[in-house]
Amino acid sequence: MVQSDWLVILNPHAGSRRGAHDKGKIMKLLKKHKINFHMVTTDYPRHAISLAGEMVTAGYRNIIIAGGDGTLNEVVNGVFQQSACPPEEVTVGMIPVGTGNDWIRTFGIPDDYKKAIETILEGKTIRQDVGEITIRRPTETVTRYFMNMAGFGFDALTAARANRLKDKGKSGIRVYVQSLVSSYLSHRSRRLRYFIDGEAFETVLFSASVGIGKFNGGGMMQAPGAIPDNGEFQATVIRRIGLLGILRNFTGLYNGSFIRDKHVTTHTARQIIFDSDRPIPGESDGETLKRGHYTLQILPGKINVIYGNDRYFSHPTPVDEPSVK
Repeated sequence: MVQSDWLVILNPHAGSRRGAHDKGKIMKLLKKHKINFHMVTTDYPRHAISLAGEMVTAGYRNIIIAGGDGTLNEVVNGVFQQSACPPEEVTVGMIPVGTGNDWIRTFGIPDDYKKAIETILEGKTIRQDVGEITIRRPTETVTRYFMNMAGFGFDALTAARANRLKDKGKSGIRVYVQSLVSSYLSHRSRRLRYFIDGEAFETVLFSASVGIGKFNGGGMMQAPGAIPDNGEFQATVIRRIGLLGILRNFTGLYNGSFIRDKHVTTHTARQIIFDSDRPIPGESDGETLKRGHYTLQILPGKINVIYGNDRYFSHPTPVDEPSVK
């Protein structure tokens, strides 16, 4: 039986445990705005995957995520792993509680609890593209999904270090700057073959980002040409670059102008394959992936999301608005 109430999935560990601290505040605001909801909380990493799958199977179709980009990633993976309904029947809203909160930047969602809930009440929805990653390893093949951006090489190494700092209670832009510096000192660029819609390229890879949304790493515009509803990724590939090149482009990482550097190439594609003799590190929406050979496929218009403004969309396509009670 389909439930009319909203399901709220809250991650108490998000934002260096801001989720736990602000749980009561979030519940009070939801009730004040007369939103009927059932709340569940995550207890351990990847718990939101099973929670989302179980609750969609139980009939929930409207989900509010009180967490960060990682919680969003887990919920979407849970939605795709269940078989009770197609992902297109699920609508997702966001109350940002995380550290980076990069997905909301593309969708014009305020980084404020009250204003984010008011955005949910407005009920403007768009059917967003979703990325599918197939990871091929010697002993297994794993499939993961992402909503915002996947990264490989230096980007993934930086994300892994940032996650470790968050686990220690660190937060804010310092997490990403510290992770960038420490990752650069240990990173080694690697020769890589990659394929853009079947066309082969070869490079000595420093870092690669594959975006549906434009931002990651706490506000860095690493895929400035990404559009979340056009059925294509934007891939940003950075060839081996020295420290001076990184420092020269640091400001450009935040406004997207770094893509004009001679070491940077951008592509649009529906399918991207990264293949190397030695598997490179990967991440999706900031969550570390198992190392392997990666195939990324765009899945156009696969899930409904609530947005604040459409400045970064190609052509907003209204869908049936969820019933908010």
